[in-house]
Formats: sequence, structure tokens, C-alpha cells
Amino acid sequence: METMSPVERVLRTFEGKPVDRVPVFCAMLESRTANEVLGKPLISSQRSVGFPLTRLFLNALGPRATGPFTRPILAGLLHRRNAAQVALGFDAIWAYYDDTWFFLDSKTIALTTGSLYNVISDGFGNMTYMYRGPGIKSPEDFDAWPHWPRADEVAHRVFRYYKRFISRYGERACIFGCGFFGGLQESMNWTFGIDKAPLWIRRHPVYVKRFLDIVEEVTLKTHTAILDAGVRVVVQMDDFAYKTGPFLSPRMIEEVFGERYRRIIGNVKGRGAKFVLHSCGDNTKLFDLFLQWGVDGFHAYEPTSNVDIYEEKRLHGGRATIIGGVGIDYLLTERSRDEEIVEKVRELIERLAPGGRFILGPAHSEDSIPAHKLRVMLEAAHRYGGYPAAS
Repeated sequence: METMSPVERVLRTFEGKPVDRVPVFCAMLESRTANEVLGKPLISSQRSVGFPLTRLFLNALGPRATGPFTRPILAGLLHRRNAAQVALGFDAIWAYYDDTWFFLDSKTIALTTGSLYNVISDGFGNMTYMYRGPGIKSPEDFDAWPHWPRADEVAHRVFRYYKRFISRYGERACIFGCGFFGGLQESMNWTFGIDKAPLWIRRHPVYVKRFLDIVEEVTLKTHTAILDAGVRVVVQMDDFAYKTGPFLSPRMIEEVFGERYRRIIGNVKGRGAKFVLHSCGDNTKLFDLFLQWGVDGFHAYEPTSNVDIYEEKRLHGGRATIIGGVGIDYLLTERSRDEEIVEKVRELIERLAPGGRFILGPAHSEDSIPAHKLRVMLEAAHRYGGYPAAS
């Protein structure tokens, strides 16, 4: 079979059609890895935020600094991470763009949907964040929250970014667009607290509906903007599970989120695009439900969770594309041997490639992933991933 372009290879894999080799997907990159690929910027994000004048500025202005300061810095950071994925040579990349974050002060960033995060170092000279807790703890907090996202404004900015990105990189990789942080459940968990979200569902259903209406509107409009810009695959992050099973029962997930996700996914598929759901943890009890919603492909299959990627291939491999399989907790870190990565890639290809609908890739992104380990994974996939794959 003749060598295919990355876009053709990936889209044909989603459709269950023959391809020349197993495609390889990058699940975003963090700044450490991107800097190893593209070179370090003159001033690191950690230093730029750590300057005394910057801290004074952020403490004084907080959210008012978003337009002139936070948004341009964030856009530049995310673009470097996206461009580095292309430079590494992946067939498909998770091109993440979301500028709805803002500084509350020099030590706190927040999402417009109401969750708070500590500004910390990633250990490699870059700024990153760590979830602190919910920004909304009561109905009174909800009514008083002044930062809710304006869907049309967010969508317009998302469109402009992806239009430029597609024009520059659209022939070099199949771009999976993601223009807003968190899906319906994940956003709700961060906003109200993972342990408190189920209580909100039962005690404050009107507020939960108001919240989900906001997130659904932004999601629908950002997805539409991504598709209008020319993206062919939308990836939605929404963690539905712990490592041992779902946060909520399948019945409650369907009750609270089902119709909304049918609208969200229907919007994407109605435009002829593919919808990929990224959900960490063990989603074994949820895959059938997700397929009923219309999901085309699943990403993560965390090796450190109880999910069995090989059993999922047997059960659902004819209806959905399996994406991922390579662990980040050990395998794609400096602690592993290159040979271990090669062995795992060969195993995944041998067991998941027959029958098609398999895209190899990391289960997630992490600051601890060196660019070298991703290159080892890529080279092994190119060496052993040719079709026809043996059954």
C-alpha cells in the first residue's frame, strides 16, 4: 500500500478502512517537553510570573490583567506545546487552546467556570498549576460569581486561533481540536468539588442545570468554531472515572449528562467530523453508554487503572477507535529503558492493530515526559506498525 498522509491515515482509521500503518497520536505536551523540541524561550513562564513587578501587577489587578497580560502569555504557551507536537512528527496531535483562565492574584489562577488552582513550578523552570478547590461552595457563591464565560467571545477567539493553526500545520498532522477546558462532568467536579458535586445534583438541581447550560453553550459554540476553522476531529476532555470505576453511577451519568452530550456530539458529527472522548480512569462500565451518545473514539485507557485495553478491543473495537495505550507513570519517563518502550509498542500493535481502528499514543501528558522517550515510541511505531497486521 502506498504511503498515506497523516490526515488520510487517521481519518481512514476512524472509519475502519485499510491504512498503511498504525497512526500515532500525541496527547498534548507540557512546557518541559515542548522546550526540549523547540528550544527554551528567552524568559521562562516561571520567571515572567515570578518577577516582583509582575507579582505586584497581578496582586493589584487580578482578573483585570486578563486581556493585556494573561491571555497573550497563555496563548503563546499553548501554541508552543501544539507546534512541538507537529515538529516531533506525530500523525495526530491534541491541539489544545483555551484562554478562559485568569489570575485572581500572583499565586492563584482560576477558570471562568468557577474553580481555583495554585500557580506552581513544574520543576523544569516553567509555570504550571495544581487544583486547589472549588470556587463556588454555595448557591450564594454561584449567584455572586462574576466571571462566567461569554460563549460567543470565547468561540470567536477559538476560531481565530485554529484558523491560523490549520493554515500552517493542517497538512502535516491530523489536528484534534480542543477549545475549552473540561467537559460537563469534569467542569462540575472542579467548580463544586469532586466530593460535593453529587450533593449539588440532589440538593441544588436548579443551580446544576444553570451551570450545565453555561458549559454546554460554550462547548457547542467552541466546537462549532473549531469545525468552521477546518478541524476534522474534536477531542473533548471529561474525566468520568476514578482508577477503579465511575465517579457516578451509569444511570445518574445518563440522567444528568446524556441528552446534553447527544446534542454536543450530534453537532460535531452532523458536520461530518469525528468526536473523541478523553476520560481518565476505569470507564469499563461506561463505554456502552458513551457509544450510545455517538462517540467515535476513546482516549486514555490508563494502564494504572483497572481498565483492560485488550478486552475493550474485543468488546468495542468494531464500533470505536481505541487511542492510547502507552503509560506515562513509568514507561515514558526518564526512569524507563528505551527497550521497554519498544517492547510495549510492539505488544500494543500486535494485540490491538488487527482489525484496524487503533491509534497508538500516550495515555496523557505530563511534565515528566522527556521528548526523547516520545521519539523512541514514534520510531518503534513506524518500525512495527505497518499493515497488514497479523491477527
